[in-house]
Amino acid sequence: MRLVNGELSTAFDRGGRFALALAEVTARRTTIRQALAARDRAELMRQSAETFAHLRQQAGVQIFGFQDKDIRYFLRVHKPDQFDDDISGFRPMIVAANRTGRSQVGLEIGVAGIGLRGATVVEQQGVMVGTVEVGLDLKPLIESVKATSNADIAIIVVPSLAGIALDPNLPAFGDLVLAMSTDDRLFSSLLKTMPLRPAHDSVAASPTIDGRRYDLITRPLVDFSGRMIGFSIALKADYGIELGRSRTELRVIAICGGICAFLAFALLFRATCARGRSRP
Repeated sequence: MRLVNGELSTAFDRGGRFALALAEVTARRTTIRQALAARDRAELMRQSAETFAHLRQQAGVQIFGFQDKDIRYFLRVHKPDQFDDDISGFRPMIVAANRTGRSQVGLEIGVAGIGLRGATVVEQQGVMVGTVEVGLDLKPLIESVKATSNADIAIIVVPSLAGIALDPNLPAFGDLVLAMSTDDRLFSSLLKTMPLRPAHDSVAASPTIDGRRYDLITRPLVDFSGRMIGFSIALKADYGIELGRSRTELRVIAICGGICAFLAFALLFRATCARGRSRP
């Protein structure tokens, strides 16, 4: 199960680098630099909408937006009706990119939800005019880990730790919110019966869910600022017990088969001997 955690970490690292690469490519486009420098929101949207639509469908991009140099969200291509809000108080990644002039990457929660984000500065004629960020949906990443490990994965967020309200329609279990998973029914059953809490280290357990035993391991979920905002859970059915039961059943079948074969041979031998004695 620790290997599953390793696969999840690798998937997140690759996703973060991919998001940052997309942001850096966008920041280098001349038309993008000019539109952001001129504060032309309509032109910036025109230059970005088609790109975002393609990336959302093909690459799991859910966040694509631009911030001005005052750290106000100038344009959310993913939510164009929400703009001009001050994000300096809850988006440390954008603050860091703005103040250091260097690219940033990591896990963050924002208005659009939790995602792996890459952010970089946009310059026009050597002057910083703002920043651009690209964020990836985590769902395709955890699905890819399931495909390679055969383990189900869930992302659990603790709003009190994250400091931001999540979608009220997401399943909540006390102070835990099931942000996403590869099997909502399975993890809902787990969270209803097993008291899990965020921890700074991985936690392993072997819960029984709906009559079936599983191997479980958690992994702390840490955002860009170093704050723990929740944890991930990896669950994999424990086939050891079922394998042991199957082996026992096979042994019983083999023994019974041997007894039956012996009885059949004994009866056949007796019948052969009887026919031999009856012959003159």
